[in-house]
Amino acid sequence: MFVELKKHLAAYTILFLGLGIFIVFFFLFWPDHTQQRMVSIALGVFYFTWGVVSHVKTRHISPHVFFEYLATAALATFLLLMVTF
Repeated sequence: MFVELKKHLAAYTILFLGLGIFIVFFFLFWPDHTQQRMVSIALGVFYFTWGVVSHVKTRHISPHVFFEYLATAALATFLLLMVTF
């Protein structure tokens, strides 16, 4: 785990910073559910894009990896959207 983290430090730094920023914005827009939904969708797009780009750069992209990131992003986005109703 730590070997992979050191090897891809820039990619994981971008991921953790991005997730942190989205968490801050999600709670910053707390009373406004429309804004929270927009942040949730943006988070899903960011996570999916990050996963695909990081795997393309390392040449480890496959249909399985593509659809795994797509499914994870869709599920997380759906759950966050349901929280805001």
